Amino acid sequence: MTTKHSPLSALKAQADKIAQTLKAAERGEKIDVRFAEKIDAARGNESFRVGILMDDKVITIDMPWVTVRSTSEVGLAEYILNLMREARHAVN
Repeated sequence: MTTKHSPLSALKAQADKIAQTLKAAERGEKIDVRFAEKIDAARGNESFRVGILMDDKVITIDMPWVTVRSTSEVGLAEYILNLMREARHAVN
């Protein structure tokens, strides 16, 4: 697990993996079975909730599917990374 003070490379790797999973799910690709059932259930809704567990906090993101479709994987990863690092310009 990580904290907001973890090395940037560790936080970036986690954010990249989360963004990769979200984009793969949006495209209908096969994803990790731990998440597939819940993401399939969320497809019928306009938005879904993502939880990110860290040693020092839990981040909950309500994200519309339209945002996942219209945002690049890099953009999603950057947004998630900023939340993880508690960057001032991150919007909760």
